[in-house]
Amino acid sequence: MNRKTIIVGIVILLIVSLGIIIRSQIIKKENSLMQKQEVKAELTSIPKFNFQDIPGNPFTNANLEKDKPTVVVHFGNFCPYCHEEAKIMSHYSEEYKDFQLLYVTKDEMDNINIFMNKHKLRDKLNLTILRYENNEFEEAFGSRSLPCVFIFDKHQKFVQHFDGAVTARTLIKYTRAANLK
Repeated sequence: MNRKTIIVGIVILLIVSLGIIIRSQIIKKENSLMQKQEVKAELTSIPKFNFQDIPGNPFTNANLEKDKPTVVVHFGNFCPYCHEEAKIMSHYSEEYKDFQLLYVTKDEMDNINIFMNKHKLRDKLNLTILRYENNEFEEAFGSRSLPCVFIFDKHQKFVQHFDGAVTARTLIKYTRAANLK
């Protein structure tokens, strides 16, 4: 065998190997997207979740108040749209007085305090702040967007979901609908 044949063989082998690796990555991403879509499509009520409250105690579905509509807000202090959402909820706090509000984040306590104090959310709203470490929110709710809002009625049935910023009018429209069910 001459040197040229060996080099051509190695190049072909590398190209085939690279093609196999790329194809396997595409299949892996497609499967991941399909699983996320299935989670969203199947969301008809508050999903099972396991987060931690601020003192570090487990907080699950069992801790939810019964017969009370629930709004779940996924937020991060670094997210400008999350701050806009918090302003809306703070400004229209009367609209949420009958709701159980769960603010869920991956942030550290310093950032949580900055966020809550900036918008005076603890003073105005009946809210529970929850934390998670890995991908627990995405696995339970099927979304990693910030902000992300899920609205459930008093029977814990799904009403509406928003990924990204939402107007005050739209948010109030769906929370009022959840409060009537």
